[in-house]
Amino acid sequence: MKRLLVFSLICFVSGLMTISCERGVHASREEGTETYQPRTAPRAKVTPDVDQDVQGDLISVDMKNNTIMVRAENGMEQTFKFDDQTMVQGLQREGTKQPRTIQVRNLIGKEGSEVTVMWKDEAGAKMATSVNVNQLVSKKIDKGKARRLN
Repeated sequence: MKRLLVFSLICFVSGLMTISCERGVHASREEGTETYQPRTAPRAKVTPDVDQDVQGDLISVDMKNNTIMVRAENGMEQTFKFDDQTMVQGLQREGTKQPRTIQVRNLIGKEGSEVTVMWKDEAGAKMATSVNVNQLVSKKIDKGKARRLN
């Protein structure tokens, strides 16, 4: 008799659990009318009027697309557009304390140079307003290698 009571109790509890699991979990408010859509990730608010800066190493200069790539201190590579108004400040001239201004195309072949890029958001693109060269690195090409490249 005791075994029958325990067996009945187990069957009753398992039946209740089965019934409660049948309902399931739905993400929508009304069953079957909406499907669950996750929220989009929040975007950092960038105001187009405020200059922002990124410091890192110069990776490349692409004159065809008017872009420069910089590897930031955290390892992330960022691409910036530039135009004729983009000012590039170089290292100081010898004997003077005034920094010299160079053109963006003069940075070609200077990959690895430490730069700080000031930029603004223009229509979703990062437009470089100025590039400050903190430490200029000049890559020397082996003369034999240069002949092979020609």
